Amino acid sequence: MRPSSSVSPPRTVTDLKHRVIACLNRLSDRDTQSLAAAELDSIALNLSPESFSLFINCLQTTDSSAKPPVRKHCVSLISLLSRSHGDSLAPHLPKMVSTVLRRLRDPDSSVRAACAAASVDMTVNVTEPPFSVLAGPMIEALIHDCDANAQVGAALCLAAAVDAAEDHDVEQLQRALPRIGKLLKSEGFKAKPELLGAIGSVIGAVGGRNSDKAVLDWLLPNVLEFLSSDDWHARKAAAEVMARVATAEEELAPLYKKACLGVLESRRFDKVKVVRETMNHTLSLWKQLDDDSLEINTLKSKEKNPNVPTSSKLNDVEDESKEKRTLGTKRVLFPAKPKPSKATIKPQVVDVVQSSDEEESSSSSQRNNAEEELTLIRNQITQIEKQQSSLLDLFQRFMESSQNEMQSLGRRVRCLETSFSVLSTDLLVSRNITQNGNHKRSAHQQI
Repeated sequence: MRPSSSVSPPRTVTDLKHRVIACLNRLSDRDTQSLAAAELDSIALNLSPESFSLFINCLQTTDSSAKPPVRKHCVSLISLLSRSHGDSLAPHLPKMVSTVLRRLRDPDSSVRAACAAASVDMTVNVTEPPFSVLAGPMIEALIHDCDANAQVGAALCLAAAVDAAEDHDVEQLQRALPRIGKLLKSEGFKAKPELLGAIGSVIGAVGGRNSDKAVLDWLLPNVLEFLSSDDWHARKAAAEVMARVATAEEELAPLYKKACLGVLESRRFDKVKVVRETMNHTLSLWKQLDDDSLEINTLKSKEKNPNVPTSSKLNDVEDESKEKRTLGTKRVLFPAKPKPSKATIKPQVVDVVQSSDEEESSSSSQRNNAEEELTLIRNQITQIEKQQSSLLDLFQRFMESSQNEMQSLGRRVRCLETSFSVLSTDLLVSRNITQNGNHKRSAHQQI
């Protein structure tokens, strides 16, 4: 019995390998593609834990020169394995991630989309290993790979995995954020819209958990530059990153409110509708941030880290808040004329406080008036835009109708020219006939 038991497993393994390879070869043929895909799915669903490694090896060793259906279905099988077997695949997760990363260079966008879907399925279903096992190779591929397709695929996979994960490795993502952010300035990195999407996902995962203010000081200006990019995908992705910052960084975001609102206000009338909607949504999120937390958070950040370098716009905001605090303190603590008795000092302090309250009420009313004026201006601008769009539509219709009329006139002119040429030819022929007839008559008469 022992020899038979020792021989049967290798046969089973060999049969499984040949069966998988045969199905992969049949995927290249349109006639057998659907049957081969169904058989591979059935094999993946019914695998035993001992067969996981062999099956993944068959998928990993598929040649990159295979047809797109083969390459795409190999990645889709990784998703199916993750959904079907879950944490039983935990020992094989690094090999599965490597199989997906091998397909990132694929020129077919559908294969890269399948890689992103596989990243989500592995993140959601294979939860026993730490998140760093999945995210680490993706981060390294994103940073070090010079192929444009691989950059797009790595950014999509990382963003999808981070968004789908429930238990992030926050320290890993915090260390990776500066490294990923430096790629925004790299000329060799071409997939800037996808990179911005990955940065937004990382900020959303790290935000509010001991975020590093120094990183945001240089990251946000770089992101704001992409709001004026020629590529509308990059503008949309940058606006989405700013929305992530406004929602995730509740403590640090108010420090950048003034500078960010100025840039977002200037870019809210984008010519692309999708970008314009995203920009306005982001602008509304930044406007909802509390201004009162600006001074408090500035003080806290200075007490925690007084030597942190800041950008010029951030310094302007902090200087204004500092001036307001010092002026208010001087007015309350030091009266204009010193009095000998304490009883005379108290009314002066009360008067100063009352005057400050009056100033605050007047400033609030001024702010309300300014907001109303801004609302009116925005409504007028919206009406002007609608009128411009309607005028452009009318002008376009007029141009189309004029072109149609010109074409019809051209056809009529050509018809007239043709008929005129026919008439002239007929006249010439009839003239020649009449001349020949006259010559013949005159000749007969002479005879």
